[in-house]
Amino acid sequence: MPELSGRHFKLSQIFLFFIFFWASISINAQNYIIHKVEKGQTLRDIAKLYQVAPSDIIRVNSELSSGTALKPGQKLLIPNNEITIRKKDTIILGDKVIDYKYHTVGENETLFSLAKRYHSKIEDIVKLNQVEGYDIKLGQILIIPIFADKNAPKQIDTLKYTYYTVQPKQGKWRVAYDHGITIDELERLNPDIKGETLKVGQKLIVPKFIATKEPVRDNEHYYYHDVQPKETLYSLSKQYNVTIDDIKNANPDIMLEGLKYGKTIRIPKKNIENLDENQAERPDNNNEENDDINKKIDDLTVRPDDTIQNDSLNVRINKPLKINLLDSMRLDKDYRLAVLLPFKLKDLNPDNENYCQNLIDNKVLNYYSGIKLAIDSLKQLGLKVRYDVYDTQASPYVTGKILEVTDLSDYDFVIGPIKKDNIEKVAHFLEFDNTPIVVHNYKGENKYRNLIVTTSGKKDLQNHMLQYIKENAEGKVVEIIYDPRKKALADTLEVKLGVPVIKIPGKETKKGYTIYANDIKNAINKNKENFVILLSDDDSFIFTVLSTLNSINKNHNIILFTLDDKKLYENTANDRVNIFLANLNYHFPAKMLREIDPVIAKVYKKHYKTLPDFAAVNGFDTAFDLLVRAANTDNLFEGLQKIGRTEQTSKVFLYRHNPETGFKNQGSIILRINPELKLQKVE
Repeated sequence: MPELSGRHFKLSQIFLFFIFFWASISINAQNYIIHKVEKGQTLRDIAKLYQVAPSDIIRVNSELSSGTALKPGQKLLIPNNEITIRKKDTIILGDKVIDYKYHTVGENETLFSLAKRYHSKIEDIVKLNQVEGYDIKLGQILIIPIFADKNAPKQIDTLKYTYYTVQPKQGKWRVAYDHGITIDELERLNPDIKGETLKVGQKLIVPKFIATKEPVRDNEHYYYHDVQPKETLYSLSKQYNVTIDDIKNANPDIMLEGLKYGKTIRIPKKNIENLDENQAERPDNNNEENDDINKKIDDLTVRPDDTIQNDSLNVRINKPLKINLLDSMRLDKDYRLAVLLPFKLKDLNPDNENYCQNLIDNKVLNYYSGIKLAIDSLKQLGLKVRYDVYDTQASPYVTGKILEVTDLSDYDFVIGPIKKDNIEKVAHFLEFDNTPIVVHNYKGENKYRNLIVTTSGKKDLQNHMLQYIKENAEGKVVEIIYDPRKKALADTLEVKLGVPVIKIPGKETKKGYTIYANDIKNAINKNKENFVILLSDDDSFIFTVLSTLNSINKNHNIILFTLDDKKLYENTANDRVNIFLANLNYHFPAKMLREIDPVIAKVYKKHYKTLPDFAAVNGFDTAFDLLVRAANTDNLFEGLQKIGRTEQTSKVFLYRHNPETGFKNQGSIILRINPELKLQKVE
């Protein structure tokens, strides 16, 4: 009996052990999942499957280490701390990336928590950001690809987006431009239109808001009139006691687009002393010229959608609401930026008799002075900005030393350098942290996801002008005059325009390129308006074309276009050429306005005792725009991606995004030379 009692006691112990064992398994099952290793699976594969860190799996499986090979059938405990498990048969991620989010890493955030939060895939976050060992750090900016949820109903965020109905003659470029976004962004919002042309009446998802600057009104010389239904140029000329040509010269876009009701136009005041007080619409007192540069730069307002009505028409025009970015800036955050530019101050000798003039002519210093003025202007509005300046001396060695002794990843963004080698060195060094690198231009072939190029390219200018011509070509005759080297381009334009085109080729001679005047005269239509596109880089060829067109312009209606901003076409040293261009109502695309805003000039002179050049204006517009975008979002990348087209004093910014190559400005302006030989902005 004692033996049996002893055996019974042991059995009781074993029984109690199993009770406690299974109880512990039951309790632990609330926090762990048991995974059976499949053939070929690695620790990283399993971590991705359950959205946990590999180190967490190792921690609860003491037999494992980072280098341990797994065996098929092996059982592992997987932490299940309220994590939604994505097994193979329950994955809801689509294969198509629908968006990218630039996320600044916060406290206790991991790749796994971010993947879950943004409906993304860990492996794509790792690949896109070149993250090694799943290590990310506080404050690091990560690009998060967001995938379509196949099970989610198709809907839009009505706080940010609305529907727009495509109008006649509108293509993707026009719809995107009018809503302040790129074509890529329009296609992202409307995947069905990728590779397809738009159809009249088609409904598209577009942003509800657009950041834009209302033009500053010159109330000293103009009245501003909102065109009403049934009004004509003739009736307006009688109402304001001006000629039709006066109105056209003040509003150059009327010559191509016509008079559209709902549009605000300028009426010259030159004969205003003869007007009765009730005849003209008086300007608002709030629009008087103001010395305050901040009010001049971004006078942004929020407007509701316009509704236009008359006896025979009841139309609702879905215009994007205009939002003031200055009012929505985050004033509670400190912003830091670094300026890396090749000042080469050692080369400026104060003992040189031309020292002062050399300082004035130093384009890099002028660009920096514009940056500083922009920062000072925003500080007056309450934005907290600090900046440090580094002289790279245009030297890769000096640039490398700056990177060695300075942690540039602590800055919100870096402006500069300029030289290609130095750009690549800095961009590569800061790519892991995704610290934004802002450069004026970059012509290298390497890809850097943290690179921001602020100047638009030749193709961007061409596309803008082509769209403008295409939309206004109805009822006109389009001719392309080109020298033999431009034949391929002329053929391409004929296809892109999609309208009947008359091509007028030049000829190659032993002395260069020329064109016969009669070839031009015979092709120009006497009864219709002519849109003439000139394609040539040859000075003598261009002059022959200009003189020929000018000689027949009195009996013909000609508007001359080029597709780039080649400075030959605004030759300040040749009055004869300038007169030809003015007579031909010459239109061309540009990267920025060619006249400096008088308010900027006044404030700049007050600060620096000299007038600004275009380098200074470029520095001002660039820095001001970047800081305002950064102050309206979590980081600069988000500001570039989510805030569409903006206009500063001379430049337009509209950034095209590629997650592997960063951001590239594609904003441009269309200008014309008016009869007074002055440049006017058309669009």
